[in-house]
Formats: sequence, structure tokens, C-alpha cells
Amino acid sequence: MAKLKRIVLLSLIFVVGCRVFGAETADLTCPAATTLESLVACIDGQMPTKDSEGFVEPSAEVQADWRGVIQQMLRNDCGNVVLPSSLVTIYRVQTFVDADNGKSYCVLFEVLDGNVDGVVDRGWGTFIVHSQPRRPLSIQIAHPKFDLGTREQGIALFKQAEAHTFLMAGAHRNANAAVSSCQAAYKQADASHNVANLFHAAVAELVSYDNQLPWQMIALQFHSMGETSCAGVDVYLTYGEGASPQMEEKVVGLRNNLRQANPSWTVTIPGDTPTCNLHGDSNVQGRLYNGVAAANLCTVGTDLYTGQFIHIEQRICCRDGVNWVQAIQDTWTAVHLPLVAKP
Repeated sequence: MAKLKRIVLLSLIFVVGCRVFGAETADLTCPAATTLESLVACIDGQMPTKDSEGFVEPSAEVQADWRGVIQQMLRNDCGNVVLPSSLVTIYRVQTFVDADNGKSYCVLFEVLDGNVDGVVDRGWGTFIVHSQPRRPLSIQIAHPKFDLGTREQGIALFKQAEAHTFLMAGAHRNANAAVSSCQAAYKQADASHNVANLFHAAVAELVSYDNQLPWQMIALQFHSMGETSCAGVDVYLTYGEGASPQMEEKVVGLRNNLRQANPSWTVTIPGDTPTCNLHGDSNVQGRLYNGVAAANLCTVGTDLYTGQFIHIEQRICCRDGVNWVQAIQDTWTAVHLPLVAKP
């Protein structure tokens, strides 16, 4: 009997040891994905969820390294992108050819699952570059597991509008109990209310890159509004603050084109009625696009705007790329965009 117990104990140690030590490099690479939609759905399914404590705040070194990878991807040379040591076991960068349209994209996504629980270990997010974009747009999804429908909406619009980049946060905004060190009314993993995450680091690099281009790149950041918010409004568009835009500006054109494409929707901007107070003025990416200094993003708002950032609040009725794509195509005419390489 003692001998049998010893064999069972040794067997258990072996099994546990294989799981803990032999599976250290397990990853989640979404091998069955053949389209952007299926790839991003797979990535979303592997993210840390609400109350999981699965988000790990990246160090300043990791944020800087991530920005360096984004720089390489924006040069449109995906095959030569080199991941630094801080990211090489955590991320995969690869050319992805969509089976529906045959177009290629450079995709950077988290894959490491060291404890083999089916969830990535850090919750840091995804960045995609279109190799031949037709519209100067960055499609951004800050709360993919909270703002339901925005993940599907965002990747569909990125693909169909042939936008330049797609950015998606890597964890539920309430994954961790800890509050944001940037804005204490929000949780640590909330990408649009904290600067210590790779979503914000990617935006910082995009702002730097976009400022070198001969045309204006515009970020469309999609959010959701609750059914009791902004009575009578289905979609509310702002520049990340509450000023009424000029009639010739893109946000006005987008409003008009959305109304034309979806006559049953009430689409408004600041100055319209019904009114709405969801201006996105505490959004740290909006503040950065609108010229607030990096050191002040957590505490300082602005009444000024550059037009490079459009904050979108929408009810569940309207979170569908099919209903948006015509309006976006009509607002931004398709052109060939030469990509400007960084030195």
C-alpha cells in the first residue's frame, strides 16, 4: 500500500510539474482564423474578463518598447519587424492575409498563456496596420468587452473602409479592482482613462507619426452609451470636448452622412438638440490628440480641438459596422495614401 501511495504521489508531482514547468511557453495564436473578423473575435475571447485581476500594468520600459514596434509596423515592412526582449515571448507580429478580400495586414497581438488557462497573461491589446490603406483613419476600440458590439463594429469598419490602423485594448475595463493611477473614478485597466497601458502608448506613437504626414489622420474611437443616457439621442459625436464644430468640419459631415444612411437614428453633435453631456472630455487619448501635454493628461482638459480625434457614443441599436460604412466612405473619399516612413 505504501508503495502504491508513493507511485500515485510521484505521478501527481509529474502531472503538476508538466503543467507548471512544461507549459511555460504555451500561447494562443488563433490558428483557425482566416478573416480579420474571426481573428479579432478569437483575440477578444482570450482577454482577461471583468473581476479577473488579469490586467498587468506595463512598465515604462515595455511601453517604450511597444512604441518602437509600432514605429516599425508603420513603416509598412511587417516581415522585418523585430520584437524586443520585453515583448518577444508575449506577442506575435505577422502578416495576415484576409481570406475574404485577399488583402494583407500587419498584426501585433498577445499570445502568451503561461498558466494554460485559455487567457493571455497581461491583457495588453492588439494593433493592426493595413498595408494599402485608402482612408486616413485609425479605428480604436477602448472597451471591447464592456462596450458590447464595438469590437465587431470596429474591425468591420477598419476592413470595409480600408482604414490605416486598428487598435483594440486587451482587457475588460473593470478587469482589476485597483483604481486608475491617472483618474481615480475609473479602474486600472480602463484604457481610455489611464495612461499606463499599451493602448495609450500606441495612440501616443500614432500622434507622433501622424504629425509627420502631409495630410490629417483622424482617430475614430467607438464607445457605448447606456439606455438612460442622453434621452432622445442615438449617436453622439464630439472632438473629445464640448465645443460646437464649424459646418465644414469632418464631424459635421459624418453626422450628416449618418443621418442620411440611417434616417431612423437621432445623430447629434455639440450644439444640436436633443443635448448630450457625453463629450469624452476626460478621455486621455482625446486630450492627447487635442494638444494637452503628456504630463497633464490625467488632470487637465481643454476647450480646444485639432479635429484628429472623434469620440463616438452610441446606443446598442447603432453598433453595427454595416450601418456606418457608407457614411464613413462618404465622409472620407478613398485615395491612395503613400505611407511616410519614420527615419
